[in-house]
Amino acid sequence: MKELKIACAQIDMALGDKKVNLEKASKFASMACDKNADVICYPEYLTTGYVPEKINNLAEPIPGPSTEKLQSIAEENNICIVASLAEVFRDKLYNTGIFIDSEGKLLGKYRKVHLFHTEPNYFQRGNEYVTFDTKFGKVGLMICYDAIFPEAARALALEGAEIIFMPANWPEPFIPQWLLATGARALDNQVWVAAVNRVGTDDTFTYFGRSRIVDPYGNPAVECSGNNEEIIIVKLEPKKSEEFKNTVNFLQDRQPKTYTRIFRN
Repeated sequence: MKELKIACAQIDMALGDKKVNLEKASKFASMACDKNADVICYPEYLTTGYVPEKINNLAEPIPGPSTEKLQSIAEENNICIVASLAEVFRDKLYNTGIFIDSEGKLLGKYRKVHLFHTEPNYFQRGNEYVTFDTKFGKVGLMICYDAIFPEAARALALEGAEIIFMPANWPEPFIPQWLLATGARALDNQVWVAAVNRVGTDDTFTYFGRSRIVDPYGNPAVECSGNNEEIIIVKLEPKKSEEFKNTVNFLQDRQPKTYTRIFRN
């Protein structure tokens, strides 16, 4: 992994209003660019918020108009973008994460595997965990509820991911669980975790923010102060994870033969 600066854009979303949300995404990308960030990560459902009853009309192909706008924002600001959008593919809906590089190229997408609450009524589950080869190293992507399942982050780490980005719409009252899950997934796998939660409300939930970047020891490197719109930036230093792994390497010390029960349905 090469040294880089990551920005987390903790924002509220205008429900169903792609134009307003993309304008805000552009504004925060410009702010991150001014602070020399290399990557900016936004919350889950960046362009729409969670509006399940309207999602059939709002979901887009990926690539599609919203993706193309984010590609333009990335190129204009010379910054990589991580986001989650509602995707339609062959008449099925997915909650899909994307990684766009600083030249505006879509490197790939990940479809959320673990669907929360009412999501299964509207969305299909993804069926694989995806890593992206970037100029900084290999990164992975989880979305919100995925963080509760340690297998998701472990799968990404075993594929070589050194940073896991996690767009989220994590609601009240589950603040302790958010702090625990994001810290544990970083420590479990000795990786950096950039977890970006939204603020504001939708028709069902209130969101508390508390976006954070967690180091490989499970300690917060930086956190948002609360439930206001805010941007946080931190420089990730490769030597921090390298020194930890040289002392004790969790992946190397695993004993997979004893874990067979995990793989039974």
